[in-house]
Amino acid sequence: MASTPLHDKLKAPFRDDARTDSNGILRCLDRTAVTGDNQRYMSMYDWMARWYDFGERWIGKLKYGDGIPNMRRQLMQELPWRNGCSALYVSIGTGADLRYLPASIDPATLDLVGLDISLGMLRRCRRVWRRKLDLSLVHASAEDLPFADHSFDIVFHVGGINFFNDKKRALQEMARVARPGTRIMIADETADFVDEQYKKSLFTRSYFDDTQFDLKEIIAAIPAGMQDVNTQLIWNNRFYCITFRTPGVC
Repeated sequence: MASTPLHDKLKAPFRDDARTDSNGILRCLDRTAVTGDNQRYMSMYDWMARWYDFGERWIGKLKYGDGIPNMRRQLMQELPWRNGCSALYVSIGTGADLRYLPASIDPATLDLVGLDISLGMLRRCRRVWRRKLDLSLVHASAEDLPFADHSFDIVFHVGGINFFNDKKRALQEMARVARPGTRIMIADETADFVDEQYKKSLFTRSYFDDTQFDLKEIIAAIPAGMQDVNTQLIWNNRFYCITFRTPGVC
């Protein structure tokens, strides 16, 4: 399918109001409307953005060996990539998963859009990928995606949904912007890994001390009518991966 310009993917209200900043990031978020856990973790990732890739590449390597790259590679294999497809990466962060696209895929053919609530992470993502991928970046909330219905062939999310204010709304939004028959993937840390990784870290424990989540709650938030729902634990039960398909035919 031919690439659709980012502006043409937007819902009507955003076509007039959204603006692109000096970093080439389309700004669709009213920061004053961000509250609760969304505000907490937006602030955390804005602060962490500068060191995020360093932490994963070096500290993560020392602690987990090749565990993180192998996990990211496995997640990308869960998606039906094909040359020329359009893909929305919700909570893109610095775009780390894009390093692990299948070898058969030519990244230059992809219509890639990355969205995040953290402007700091988006700015870091732009610096990392500006000379490597044609990647459109959007500052917005997963619970209020600024895109029109049925805009993407692939929709996926890695990391963050555990502590979204409204998990059900976020999943509804991902399904809404996916084309009929699209496979959607969401993945995040398990509760045990949050306890091990974040609640004990000097850098992040203040953000996670009083937090809890239940994987059953996230599974229950999958919109009614979704097909081929599957949940699996990966990387020695440190991450979960949920996939489902929107009704209809691609």
